Amino acid sequence: MAELEFSADNATPAVPITAMCIVADKSKAPRGFVPIVKCQDDQAEADLWRDGFFTINRQVRYICTSTEIPDSNIKTPVQVITNLIIVRESDPIPHGYVAIDYTADSREKSLRKKYVCIRTEPRDRVVDAIGEIIILGKTKKVPRDYTSAGDIDSLLICYKVIPIPQTYGIQTSNSTSNLETQQSTGGLYPGLPNLSNSTPANLDVSGVSGSSAFTMKNVGIPRVKAIDGIDFKVNPMFVKSDSNSGSSQLPDLSQFTHLEQSRLDDKYNYSFATEHAVLS
Repeated sequence: MAELEFSADNATPAVPITAMCIVADKSKAPRGFVPIVKCQDDQAEADLWRDGFFTINRQVRYICTSTEIPDSNIKTPVQVITNLIIVRESDPIPHGYVAIDYTADSREKSLRKKYVCIRTEPRDRVVDAIGEIIILGKTKKVPRDYTSAGDIDSLLICYKVIPIPQTYGIQTSNSTSNLETQQSTGGLYPGLPNLSNSTPANLDVSGVSGSSAFTMKNVGIPRVKAIDGIDFKVNPMFVKSDSNSGSSQLPDLSQFTHLEQSRLDDKYNYSFATEHAVLS
């Protein structure tokens, strides 16, 4: 079987993708974002929430991408998307990634049973980034030069990594970018300043800059359990011996030698249910 290739009309963009979101209405994509509405291989609708064509009030979901650089007076590094992965809703979000939880236009749940997770990094720390995202509806073989991010409702999401132009997004003394003609809201959140360094477990952003935002799970810090940082060790009173007599302070267990095992189990049985609940 021949490898799937694309025509020159679908050539990889010269600049990396700087932001990504999901919308419930392709006509309401945030300013500077372009929705992916067609599958690359069969030109079918690239809807990530397939309810069926005859469903009343049918819901749809479309991925939107932006290659624009935020226009900001604050000299912060330009962020680019360097990796993309699809994970199940029940699985943990990979460390260093954020999950697109809600639609940017309607603030509804973005997907069913899965999350689109992206990783962003400052432009000055990387030499390449994702430059194109495509959706395949019929072909299940990953095209040459592309990488599979995973599938959503039988649609295969693939991306292509490109080298970043040397002058792209590099700050100068006169501007925050060498691309002076590009202006947009950009960033991980449409209409918001860059929040990639935020640390709360769930960032809930809404009603800012006149456009609906969306929530992303920030996993920049590892998940902490209730027992983390607690030292588990035997009480010193049970391990130290009397320096004068040399006798141990451990309790005398000889009184239990005559008891049957079943009686011991009944009298001293402990379920450890509380401990299991803490560890879960």
